[in-house]
Amino acid sequence: MKISFTGILVLLILVGLLAAGCTESGQGSAATRTEAATVSPTQAAAVKTTTADLTKIVNEAVAFAKTNGEEKAIAAFNDPEGQFVRGDVYVFAEAYDGTALAEPFEPEIVGTNIRNLTDRYGVELVKNLEETAGYGIGYVSYEYPNHKNNGTVEHKVSVVADVDGTYYVGAGIYESSGLVYPSTALGAPTRTYSVADLTGFVQRAVAYAQANGEEKAMAAFNNRSGEFVDGEMTIMMLDYNGTVLASSLSPELADNHINLINYHDPDGVATIREMRDIARDGGGFIYTVTRVSAGGKTIDIPKIDYAEPVDGRYWLFSGIIVPGYEQLRTGNLTGIMVRNHTRAEAYDLVGEAAGYAAENGREKALEEINNPAGRFTQGDLFVWAETSDGTILADPYWKESIGKNYLNYTDPYGAKTTAGSLNVVKRGQGFTGAMFPDTATGSSTPIPKLLFLKRIDEDWWIGTGIYGISVR
Repeated sequence: MKISFTGILVLLILVGLLAAGCTESGQGSAATRTEAATVSPTQAAAVKTTTADLTKIVNEAVAFAKTNGEEKAIAAFNDPEGQFVRGDVYVFAEAYDGTALAEPFEPEIVGTNIRNLTDRYGVELVKNLEETAGYGIGYVSYEYPNHKNNGTVEHKVSVVADVDGTYYVGAGIYESSGLVYPSTALGAPTRTYSVADLTGFVQRAVAYAQANGEEKAMAAFNNRSGEFVDGEMTIMMLDYNGTVLASSLSPELADNHINLINYHDPDGVATIREMRDIARDGGGFIYTVTRVSAGGKTIDIPKIDYAEPVDGRYWLFSGIIVPGYEQLRTGNLTGIMVRNHTRAEAYDLVGEAAGYAAENGREKALEEINNPAGRFTQGDLFVWAETSDGTILADPYWKESIGKNYLNYTDPYGAKTTAGSLNVVKRGQGFTGAMFPDTATGSSTPIPKLLFLKRIDEDWWIGTGIYGISVR
């Protein structure tokens, strides 16, 4: 089920964070093939299909289905030469029980149940598509083989929408086809922003919403020239399902009530879900990335987002580039650490460690993880282990941390690294961002780090991380 959905949170994450098909049988992974192909900035810029474009196509498909009935609609969606195939974009349809109804380029899976399909990173993409469509309409991110690129597994974002409560339709775009991540857009800066500017901006918006009520707050936060637009900082307002209620930076999200709970940024970080969880806990920070093309390169700039609850119905967030990394807007990499490992390497290393622990037991696994020359240490890509309450169990380099609890550890920007990681671990596994020193070199300076974390059992988990920023 080739569902394409990627650009959703882009603008959302723009705001502070803003800035997801299936082919085989429903059991197993949709991406046990190749890692996503490298896409040149020129190629990515050749065709620009936005999530707003996908939303229009999906809404058109829903209207067609409601006017013509399910049988005629499914026949139209399954036609590879039909009106719902437009270049690299096509409409698919799935029943809420997981049965593939329309897949114009994967007819072999039509009629089969694909509900348990996962992508290359373990993302339960069909279940995520179902959840998002159940909220009405929204964006979903995942990795999926691109039939127009020799089956290469690529980033994909799909827009999905409910039809009648029994099935949903969707359409998506692949990275090599010109995918534009909404969350990677940036507002124009008017000055250099600090974390204090960011928190004050969000807190002022929360106070406004509490004093003036939801309706007036939505109007204010949707106003593109109002008091809640401050260059790079804009307010996004969402309910606790992850549906956008207001966004001056990306009005399409608010106008269409787009749900972003299953959208992730180019690093695989489930930005809205993470921020929603933090807002529920009273508020706080997460890290994401915003993508720019500058100096002939594609650069994922680290962003810090801050979220706070307004009441039991909705919450707000905004974001800025992490202070000290503003130079990346122009492609200036002077003094910036560039990644020398990939997301796939991080995911695979943790998977190997988890498999070793399952086969050999916790004690032997911790011994191997603690070994700087062991199988789970590859230079500055290494595995560590923690308990479910934040106590370090094993680390090949940071020996003084072992046995200590870091639940309340707060980085220099105010983000609670361990507490945020535990929110991810509670979901089983996932990527999240951090600012943390490179302990492999003994450094004490926090730098961007993309973490991948996996729960082993109820008592402990394993993680790894990639230092630096992504440049292509």
